[in-house]
Amino acid sequence: MSSSLSVDDLRSGFSKLPVWKPLFGWPLPFLVAVLLLTVVLGLRFYNEPQLSVGTRVDRTLIAPRTAEVVDWEETQKAQISARTGAVQVFALEPQMDDQVLRRLEDLLTEGNQVLGTAGNLPYVSTGVLSTATQATLRALPQTEWQKIKQLAISNQPQLADLSPGERSLVLALSKRRAANDLDNLLIRIERVRQSYLLAVARNRTAPVVYQERLLNLTTAQWRQVSAEARQVTRRLLAMGIVPGLPQQIRQQGVVAQLSSSLSAVERQIVIDLVLSVIQANLSIDRLETLREAERNAQSIQPIQIHIEAGQVLLRQGDVVTPRWFEILDQLHMTQRGINWLELGLLVLLEATGLQVLLWREGKRGKCCLRTTDRLLTLIIVLWTAGIGVIIGNSWGWGGFLPFITTGLLLGNFYGSRRGVGVLLALALPFWYGLKLPFAIFLPVLAGGLIAAWLVGRLRSREEVALLGILAALTQGAVYAVLTVLFTQGYDWRQLAIQTLQMAGGGLVCSIVALGASPYLERLFDVVTPVRLSELANPNRSLLKRLATEAPGTFQHTMFVANLAEAAAQCLGDNADLVRAGTLYHDIGKMVRARYFIENQMGMNNPHVQLDDPWRSAAIIRDHVSDGLKLARKYGLPKVIQDFIPEHQGTIQIAYFYHQACQQAGPENVRDEDFRYAGPAPQSRETGLVMLADACEAALRSLRDVTESEAVALVQRILCARWREGQLVDSGLREEELPQISRVFVKVWREQNHQRIRYPAPACTTAEFQPTRR
Repeated sequence: MSSSLSVDDLRSGFSKLPVWKPLFGWPLPFLVAVLLLTVVLGLRFYNEPQLSVGTRVDRTLIAPRTAEVVDWEETQKAQISARTGAVQVFALEPQMDDQVLRRLEDLLTEGNQVLGTAGNLPYVSTGVLSTATQATLRALPQTEWQKIKQLAISNQPQLADLSPGERSLVLALSKRRAANDLDNLLIRIERVRQSYLLAVARNRTAPVVYQERLLNLTTAQWRQVSAEARQVTRRLLAMGIVPGLPQQIRQQGVVAQLSSSLSAVERQIVIDLVLSVIQANLSIDRLETLREAERNAQSIQPIQIHIEAGQVLLRQGDVVTPRWFEILDQLHMTQRGINWLELGLLVLLEATGLQVLLWREGKRGKCCLRTTDRLLTLIIVLWTAGIGVIIGNSWGWGGFLPFITTGLLLGNFYGSRRGVGVLLALALPFWYGLKLPFAIFLPVLAGGLIAAWLVGRLRSREEVALLGILAALTQGAVYAVLTVLFTQGYDWRQLAIQTLQMAGGGLVCSIVALGASPYLERLFDVVTPVRLSELANPNRSLLKRLATEAPGTFQHTMFVANLAEAAAQCLGDNADLVRAGTLYHDIGKMVRARYFIENQMGMNNPHVQLDDPWRSAAIIRDHVSDGLKLARKYGLPKVIQDFIPEHQGTIQIAYFYHQACQQAGPENVRDEDFRYAGPAPQSRETGLVMLADACEAALRSLRDVTESEAVALVQRILCARWREGQLVDSGLREEELPQISRVFVKVWREQNHQRIRYPAPACTTAEFQPTRR
């Protein structure tokens, strides 16, 4: 024997729970609900200290014993100090190293281009002219160069009016006249001067770090400057540069890495080059820094205070501070116990809220909620309360209070009115029991109400998911508005973070509701608009079987569904339930499809071959039991299964009853052998399907009748069902029958409207002759 527990076993167990019938009397289930809510919501009242923070002691408090107590306030201060004093941890950013080195190479390349335009220095042998003389000659202004050039060429130059520098230049050039190479030297200098002028022009657009110093370097000096700049930059990057390092300290770091062999000009160029490209290549590793700060905080040992027996702790009239409350609580001097007054007030609030909720249900008339529905509602409410107790009034986790989950589930399961009603009825007990700040409670309540109010109108899980996003945004927006309106000196950055936390918590709650909904629907046999929409999809496997194996029954089903759904919409009943239930009401006919006339399609009637009205009636009657077996096999909800027997009620299978009477005589025929087992319709929805099913064949057979005649025919059929007593338990009223008749005829006329008669195409006999090949 298998010991596994199935969903059907759980459902049958739920159905055996005692019926909930509270209104003004408080029976056991009502009291159990109040008790369970009190157990969860009243958790903080069970061991509440009478001596709380902010109160004044009415007597001098003396230590009852010697003890070592932890000073949590000082410990927390030490931990905070350790966290703030923790060293920041940095992480290397290799991409910044590459970026800095590329920028340096770009600068050096530009310097190479400028020096390449100017030409090498020295451009003649230093034995002919010194390097300094060569540099001076190529940089002279044109007028001075012409003057020096003329004097150098002259056999008897006038040197008396020249400056010492000019005189040395003339003499240096004049010496080459004796060597007969002065002309070649002057031509060489002229060419160099032209290149130098181009380099000067180009240097004006070069980076500032070069200025006029670059052209004064020799080729060898520039190679040394380039190599030194690369080496210093790589060293600094290898050591790491933190962000925010002052420029002065950076310069000191560059100078410390310079070679002593550099001249002053070379050193300055290297310094400027490195400082112009160097960037911080370290970034703060916030996660590792946080871990380091937490490790520092955890390393702080609790600070203990030595208390001697008889030591005066607080004198009469002193105020209990948080620090002293912790100390007194460790000494068991806070007088903890059950706060009966607060607990009693909580019970009163819970009972009042539940009583108002049940009173509203009773005021709306016959309540369709089952025991399992009330149990599921209580479970969801208790789960919400439990999460609230666990989270407490934490600002960081307040957005995860599952009011949105409760609103989505209850509104989807039992309608928007009940979902909103439950949230409003229990709002005050929740706020009082959980001690929630209004800045947390009102946003989560607003998100839950939005979710509960709008979810009843939705017909797909995608729409429910979008509603969850809207409710989460509402939760975050209400929190932000309340904070801006009622908080002084708030921090915008902190407000943005907390608003995102509230909205994110609401989104998580909506995801939980979406994930839990299918399982709860299955376990507690709940039928929601979304589930009804899914069940009414003709691509469902059972409906596809019906369309394939019993196509006539499927067409009959679709027409009955259109009739019943239109009537339900007109009367304000659950049209979604009516359509889904109607689509499955005759699925049992698939088992013996040919025994039902709509599936015979001109074939022989098997009942003629049987020639046994008792057996034929049993086959017709068995389509109800066969349908129930298929419904249970495919896991259809109980409310959908009810359509299968209730649409037939206990009506008589008249055709075969009369056939039996003709064969055996009325006195030998038992009426119960030719009646469906029932029960008669127990809801308005199944009653409408019975009426639509009874009228379907008659409406299909109508030809060339007026609307009033059709209404009269349908009205006679409906009245017959009413006189038979089939609708006595359905909730339908006799005065609604004419309205239902008119709706049925309206649907029939819409589906059987007149069409344009097209003329027959003219064709010859030859057109229908086969083509000869």
